[in-house]
Amino acid sequence: MLEQITRNRAELAELHDGLASRYWRNDEIDDLIRDLSAGMDTLIRGIYARHLEATEGVALFAVGGYGRAQLHPHSDIDLLIVAQKPERHARAIELFWQEVFDLNIEVGHSVRSIRACRSEAKGDITIATAMFERRLLCGDDDIQQRLDKTMASRNLWPAPAFFAAKIYEQEQRHKAHDHIEYNLEPNLKSSPGGLRDIQTAEWICLRKFETSDPAELEALGVLTPIERRWLEDGKRFLWWVRFGLHLVAERKEDRLHFAHQRELAQRLGFVDTNAQKSVERFMYHYYRHVLELREVNDIIVQYFNEHLVPRRRRSKIQPVNERFHLVNNYIDAIDDDVFQKHPSSLLELFVVMANRNDIAGVRSRTIRLVRDNLHLIDDAFRADPANTRLFMELLKAPYTLVSQLTRMRRYGVLGRYIPEFGQVVGQMQHDLFHIYTVDAHTMAVIRNMRRFRYRASQEAFPVAYHCVHKIPKLELLYIAGLYHDIGKGRGGDHSQLGASDAATFCERHGLSDADRDLVCWLVESHLLMSSVAQREDIYDPEVVHAFATQVKSEMRLDYLYALTVADVNATNPTLWNSWRATLLRHLYTETRRVLRRGLESAADRATTIAVVRERALERMNLVADAQAAAAAFLERLGDDFFLRHTPPTIAEICTAIMQVNPGEPYVELRNVQGGMPGDGATQIVIYAPDQPGLFATTVAALTRFDLSVVDAIIHTTSDDMCFDVYTVIDQDGNPLERNATVREEIRAQLTSILKGESAPKKRGRKRLSRALRELPWPTEVEVETHGSGDATTITVLASDRPGLLSTLASLLVDLKLQLFSAKITTLGERVEDTFVVVDEHGAAIGPGEPSYTLAQAIRQRLDQAINQH
Repeated sequence: MLEQITRNRAELAELHDGLASRYWRNDEIDDLIRDLSAGMDTLIRGIYARHLEATEGVALFAVGGYGRAQLHPHSDIDLLIVAQKPERHARAIELFWQEVFDLNIEVGHSVRSIRACRSEAKGDITIATAMFERRLLCGDDDIQQRLDKTMASRNLWPAPAFFAAKIYEQEQRHKAHDHIEYNLEPNLKSSPGGLRDIQTAEWICLRKFETSDPAELEALGVLTPIERRWLEDGKRFLWWVRFGLHLVAERKEDRLHFAHQRELAQRLGFVDTNAQKSVERFMYHYYRHVLELREVNDIIVQYFNEHLVPRRRRSKIQPVNERFHLVNNYIDAIDDDVFQKHPSSLLELFVVMANRNDIAGVRSRTIRLVRDNLHLIDDAFRADPANTRLFMELLKAPYTLVSQLTRMRRYGVLGRYIPEFGQVVGQMQHDLFHIYTVDAHTMAVIRNMRRFRYRASQEAFPVAYHCVHKIPKLELLYIAGLYHDIGKGRGGDHSQLGASDAATFCERHGLSDADRDLVCWLVESHLLMSSVAQREDIYDPEVVHAFATQVKSEMRLDYLYALTVADVNATNPTLWNSWRATLLRHLYTETRRVLRRGLESAADRATTIAVVRERALERMNLVADAQAAAAAFLERLGDDFFLRHTPPTIAEICTAIMQVNPGEPYVELRNVQGGMPGDGATQIVIYAPDQPGLFATTVAALTRFDLSVVDAIIHTTSDDMCFDVYTVIDQDGNPLERNATVREEIRAQLTSILKGESAPKKRGRKRLSRALRELPWPTEVEVETHGSGDATTITVLASDRPGLLSTLASLLVDLKLQLFSAKITTLGERVEDTFVVVDEHGAAIGPGEPSYTLAQAIRQRLDQAINQH
């Protein structure tokens, strides 16, 4: 038996090795799939012959994907044994399964009587589907004939019921993928437009017509010639990618992870160009095929919905206008040449749907007519005032704007009408921030803008809700959303390229100079507000004034804020958290205050600090002697503290600190509410005698509690007291819950460390996310000494990871650097941290070799740390 197992495994390995060699030599994928299935058939039949060949009343079937003879290198194989009386052959069947399992492959197995086959299939659409695709491998022909007769029964999943069940399955699967086929790490099998969509269409056709062959479906009128080509080419492409994915992953794998994308792109011959990486070119082909496959699936589903699942004896027809009518609530062209007679109807179709909320969709015949007439959308069409008016009417429509733009994108209309948009269809962004392609991201941005109009969004996005109800022309916001990323993939600054394209669009559509200038400014500046909020000290009045000078008016501020929040949330939902909401809300509020006051009356930093300090002192309400001591104490606390806090908060914190016994550490946790729902963070205030490595030990302690430090004020007073304020959020991006136990544990741990009674407790090393391992951000370090030259600024840009700040803080200690201040910024999966330091002698780091050596030391330590995870 052991020898047979060894021979079986060797035979399977030889089969896989031979097919792998042929794959990398670029053999036809159809041949590889067929030969792999045939090779597996031979192996399984040999095992069957050793245990069940002479057995009457037993048959072995391949079902599911194996039944379709569509195996990939690490696909599981689904086998079904059907027997008149399975219990009579239990021992032989057991030995058969044992030898199959010893192949060390995934096996789906079942043993049933014919009656049980019917019962199981009737009760479970998945089992029924697998059995409809059965293929006899070996065994009793009489069993096959009886099973064929049983499964052919009209009462067993009649076509309408089967259709409804498979469409429900598909809807649930698409819902799990947010109905987006353009995820940057797609699942080849289950994502919209993937292999399962192809199979769903084939299953429906097989059940109704007893064939899923594309040529026969074309002959039946289910597919047009181009749809047949899309189906055949798309399936072949996905097979090709999936076969290679199994080889490089060395296991069953359907998710196309970043690392696999890069390896496949390289090994399959894609090369970098000036505008695109090889992996982006590879994935562009994937997305193009998926878009076509999604349309084929839609067409087949719609075809069955219209023709093969009658819901009433007579269709309900309602006139819309001279060009369209509704057939059972689906819009349809009145005749086949409507678009040739009236080319503007290619846009009017979507305008009609966006102005009504009772239209379920587009009939398959009309979808095909749209596709067949796309050539009519040319330069003359785009310049026709009637068409530009229709497009602007669409942007102003009350209903389903995003659904119509998405339809236009999928049918090819949007890419023809806006050619520059057509260039970004399927354009991926190979980084950790964007989870969709440029065109899918753009649709998500506009969807967010539309959602901001509804009262349901007021709690989560109160400022955005306020902004979209204040701006005078929502269509200008949508145009900015359409164009904000449209310049990507061309090389150069995509913001400037997009602004240039937007100007042309605005002029063609008859927008006023003022509206054109606003749209172009929004496109060119769409990253401005996010960048200022995350990278600059927005509590500094001079920073806010500089930003307000660029914005110029409250109206432009409202537009920019709405665009910024829509963009961040459409890029990657994980980028949006309470702290980012707080930063943007604060910048918005302060900028609006400056604009209302007037740009000419800007407050300077020194005056603001002096005023806040004076008002805080007044709030402390001390007697004369104590007031003098308090004033001296406030003078030692550093400017940033007074810029980031209100006088009442400063008075409360300082009063508490001054009551602590000399030499005793003060630690307080307090939630900072941003003033709006969804805003806020938790602040940890520390006042203690300075000691070497205090920042490092403190951050290490916070890391143990899975807290992310998103901002920090680090200040050492003239009398060697450390005054630090850390702003933290939890793993979900929110302030700490008001849990007294957890807060007391954090406070006690920090107090013990500050007293020197304990060291931070070490925590186990956390695994890096898979995406971060596959797309590491190269560490960048800048070391600069400015101005008076009494201190050095170190800026670190790196991939975020568990314990990164703790690693950085410990590194500063190892390098014998004294920390004056720190600004901590987390941008999604990337951090941008700035530290102001001096060396152990209190001097700045010298230029040239000392600065270069320091930068190299930090870079090497961080890269080494990420490689060790």
